[in-house]
Amino acid sequence: MLPLATHVIDQWLTIYEAHGISSFRELEKRNAKMSEIVQTAHKYLGQLTSALTEYPIERVLEVGNILIKNLDQGTLYVAGNGGSASTASHMATDLGVGSLRRNNPLRIVSLVDNTAVLTATANDLAFDQVFSQQLKLLGRKGDIFICFSASGNSKNLLNAVEEAKRIEITTISVTGFNGGLLKDICDFNIHIETPIGSYGVVEDIHSTVSHMLTEIVRSF
Repeated sequence: MLPLATHVIDQWLTIYEAHGISSFRELEKRNAKMSEIVQTAHKYLGQLTSALTEYPIERVLEVGNILIKNLDQGTLYVAGNGGSASTASHMATDLGVGSLRRNNPLRIVSLVDNTAVLTATANDLAFDQVFSQQLKLLGRKGDIFICFSASGNSKNLLNAVEEAKRIEITTISVTGFNGGLLKDICDFNIHIETPIGSYGVVEDIHSTVSHMLTEIVRSF
């Protein structure tokens, strides 16, 4: 039994007993369940710690340098699905609002935030076109596109990268698991190797990538 598990289980069992749980068998089941819960928490922290030890700081700095060089030249577009959509939206807020103190604020657009555009494109065309069509409409040569993806295989992001390349937009992917297709087809890649399916760990670290890039740009 892990020391933390014993400590936490003792606390929880005291609460159970205060609520009238008197059966030894029931108490034993609760004990086993709490041990399972605590070990799940330890497993998650272990995966997160392991991923952080392999943090691709050099790649993050490389991408940060790209952003600094293009601050006044084009627009930065960001996208992702699910939790990664939240990361993209968060990054757009941090970098956009965070650069308002500059003489020339950074132009950054989150492709996940316009509900009407997303649903119209998905309904009239296909969901795998929701990002590529926005780039087709808004993107210009010299812009930058950053996509966040745990699997690296989301069809709508792959299509967006293809469209970006057609327009001559620099493409950057931030990936997890084994990197998927995005790891290889983008101009630049920040990859966090993690067990397949560990979405929470990937999204946690992708958030730190977003924050680190924001701090790099703000420090310029």
